[in-house]
Amino acid sequence: MEALPIPRRRSLEPRSFHMTESKTTRVRADFMGLFGELLCLSHNDTCEDANGNIVTLHAGMTLTAFDEDADEHGNRDDARIDRNGVRHESELQGGA
Repeated sequence: MEALPIPRRRSLEPRSFHMTESKTTRVRADFMGLFGELLCLSHNDTCEDANGNIVTLHAGMTLTAFDEDADEHGNRDDARIDRNGVRHESELQGGA
């Protein structure tokens, strides 16, 4: 089996962000693949986590998918989806 190149992570400044669920694996996702509350994570059985590591997906896996995003002022405010639905990190921190 031939190894596929791993795409480089898109980045918005600043790089630091607040993780709200430390026990849940955070995986990168393209929220253009969001259909209601259903998000297509990958067309393969793997995806990339927040640190760029490859995660093998399996049935019953609990994770939080996120997409790097910014608010109207350019501040980092990642979009995310988990068992509680789609939200932005600022909503979890009591912000807008």
